[in-house]
Amino acid sequence: MFDIDIDYYDEVTSTNEILRQMALDGAKPGKTVVAWKQSAGRGRLGRTFESPEGGIYISMLLPADSSMTLTAKAGVAAKRAIEEVTGKRVQIKWVNDILYKGRKVAGILAQGLGETVVVGIGINFNTDMGALGPELKDSASSLYNSWEEPDSDAMDLVNSLVRHMYALAGDDDPSWLREYKGASAVTGKKVKVFQAGRQTGSGVVTEIDDNCALHVLDEKKGEMILSTGEITIRLD
Repeated sequence: MFDIDIDYYDEVTSTNEILRQMALDGAKPGKTVVAWKQSAGRGRLGRTFESPEGGIYISMLLPADSSMTLTAKAGVAAKRAIEEVTGKRVQIKWVNDILYKGRKVAGILAQGLGETVVVGIGINFNTDMGALGPELKDSASSLYNSWEEPDSDAMDLVNSLVRHMYALAGDDDPSWLREYKGASAVTGKKVKVFQAGRQTGSGVVTEIDDNCALHVLDEKKGEMILSTGEITIRLD
């Protein structure tokens, strides 16, 4: 088990960067950073991760494992925590997004650091969508509208997420994988596949395998097995 030690901040540049520096300075797995706003949040491929007030931003230091496995486990941890605390049903969009009513409400970023991995999770809790960039207005959402009084507590969500993530990281029980597959928002869907910033194919998602790789049946290229890359769900 992990000796969980949490630092809370009103605002940071990036919880992942703060925790990475802590790890370089000797922090051990279990160290966790939580902030309510980020000024320089980062997503996959170096993209900016919009992180306004109303969100929950958490980074956790874990023992080294494949980034794919930890990202998938983080998806299950976020799903469990959100459903447990808010009662709202969510899905997982391979590989690192959490969807509520078809829109992204959380993102995950795993970054290796020697014998550890920093896993960052950002959740739109009661985020003002107007504070996000216009490019996100049709794809992102929040668990609660910014003008709502949430019927659950953000701190309860933090505690649940931390508990589930560290439990999954230290447990070899494969039940999480069945849950991950069962919560998929993309299995059976038509998708476009992007790698290194360009579209490399399109097809129908047939399965997520036991290594968390995505299988896409492309009419032109046959089966594509993806352990990296990104997908978008086709609306045609």
